[in-house]
Amino acid sequence: MAQEDSSASASLTSYTLFDGGPAYRVEEKLGLLRGGQQRTGRRVLFALLVAWLPMLLLAAVQGLAVGPTRLESFLMDFIINVRFLITVPVLLVGEAICGNQLCTVVRQFLDARLVKEEARTQFDSIVRNAVRVSRSGRTDAVLVGLAYLHSGAAIIVYLYGLQEPTWRAPIRDGHVALSLAGYWHLLVAFPLYSFLLWRWLLRIALWWRFLWQVSKLELQITPSHRDGAGGLAFLSNSVEAFAPFVFAEGAIIAGTMADFVVYEGDSPLQYEWHVIAFLVFILILIVGPLLLFMRALYEAKEKGVFEYGALACRQIQQVEGKWLRDAPVKEDLESSMLDFRSVTHLGHSVNAVRNMSIFPLQKEDVLKLIVTALLPLVPVLASLVPMGEVFSLLLKVVL
Repeated sequence: MAQEDSSASASLTSYTLFDGGPAYRVEEKLGLLRGGQQRTGRRVLFALLVAWLPMLLLAAVQGLAVGPTRLESFLMDFIINVRFLITVPVLLVGEAICGNQLCTVVRQFLDARLVKEEARTQFDSIVRNAVRVSRSGRTDAVLVGLAYLHSGAAIIVYLYGLQEPTWRAPIRDGHVALSLAGYWHLLVAFPLYSFLLWRWLLRIALWWRFLWQVSKLELQITPSHRDGAGGLAFLSNSVEAFAPFVFAEGAIIAGTMADFVVYEGDSPLQYEWHVIAFLVFILILIVGPLLLFMRALYEAKEKGVFEYGALACRQIQQVEGKWLRDAPVKEDLESSMLDFRSVTHLGHSVNAVRNMSIFPLQKEDVLKLIVTALLPLVPVLASLVPMGEVFSLLLKVVL
């Protein structure tokens, strides 16, 4: 039994949605990975040198780094600079964080003996399938294809709605044409961002699929577990694994808003429904898969309420019969205390079963996710407050 447990746990150490596959083999050759570990600093620097810096240099060559107008100035484009200076680095840094967190969550199913012995083979098969898909060469090929389709569709929509010359599509000799920086954005920079985005979405989809399949297995749920969720409260830790993705996409929303707030004079409050829709989407995307265990938890709770209730009744009847009705005149008080203490302990278990939540989710984790999503919006919202008031407040705090 011990050998089976150790071998099963060892099989899960390779479970990650981020390592392996052709894309990572390319990174190994570029020196961005060492011994299977991501060299985060190098990966971020490489992305900046490949995506953002060439666009800046090419824009400067054509006088579009800081052009004659705001739209013709690369450095004044909030959304572009946020995307490649904040979002892309965060997506890269977050991969290692997310991989380690999810690996820990997956191992907990076995470490806590939540997977019954007869379902162990199915569980290992689910893990292997997830790993196989994430490391497949076909998967990377599809992601690259989606990245370039995304880039092509984005430039078509961009040019179709173009009303004034921009740094990506300036007017030369009376004609609108892509600039050198615009071509680099179309062919290199945006596909890189899109590839990372689609890879994160794939991981989220695989996580949904993994939890959906596990939720259908025979799980050893304990209704009286102290975590208040039948022993599945650890699943809430998976929410933190996707915090980098949430922050990165929040930065995209903030960058888009900043363009209109700073340059067009819009109020950030005009976009409250956009922000609310973003939060709802993020909560469904990240928190949604945990709700797949609601049915199993509900059934375990209903069964536990009756089983623990019946057990409590039998115990009370036995204790009362021994110490209240059939007890001798001179009682052994120490022995009676042991029996009544066990009644108290079982009573705590009964209450735990009745109070058991069918949502394996902690409020704190949901709040952290919401704060993470809104954090990039703080600089935009700060534009509502006059700088004089901000400085006055800071002086009061300091002095």
